[in-house]
Formats: sequence, C-alpha cells, structure tokens
Amino acid sequence: MSIRVKGWIAATAFVAFVGVPLTARAGQAAPPADPPSAAQAQASSASGELVKVDATAKTLTIKADGREQQFAFNEQTKISGAQGAAGLATMEGSQVTVMYGKDRTATEIRVSPKK
Repeated sequence: MSIRVKGWIAATAFVAFVGVPLTARAGQAAPPADPPSAAQAQASSASGELVKVDATAKTLTIKADGREQQFAFNEQTKISGAQGAAGLATMEGSQVTVMYGKDRTATEIRVSPKK
C-alpha cells in the first residue's frame, strides 16, 4: 500500500471518529438551566428602620416608604448584625433589610447599626 493511500485512510478514520460526533453534538440544544426553587421565586425584600421587635411573638416591625410593615421570624431565620432575636430587640432605630417569603416570614434579617 502506498503512503498516499495510508494517508487517505488515516484522514478518513480521523473524520469518522472525531468530526462526525462533534458535528452531531453541535446540532443538539444546550440542556435547560435549573429553574429557581419555589422559595427563591417567591422571595422579596424590604428595607427600612427597625421600629419594634417582639421576641416572644417572634415578630418585627419596620418603617419603610412611610408605612410600617410587620414580619414574622423563626429559628431558621438567619440574623446578621445582631446576636439573635434578643440582640435584635436591642437594635430598634437601626436600618434593616428583611428577606421574606410569600407568608411574610423572614428568611434573613440584616441589621446595620444606628448612625
């Protein structure tokens, strides 16, 4: 067999094993991205001044955009900038951002100290 024939055979084998699978894959659509979880899709936030905290009832009230808004919190609520619910109660007048779900239960509370 001549070198020229061997070259054609090698080139054909290369295209068959590498080129064809790449071409076939290029025609396929990319897999869809994961849709956001139900909790992420329903999450909202509110920012304002911390007006009142009732650690017993596990509620907090903030004043945002000239009106007061009340939220519930629980043991799963992540609180940053204060030492838990007891620390939150001592931070009235501070700026807060509350991340909450459809039922207005806070998933996260971020507290900034008074200026």
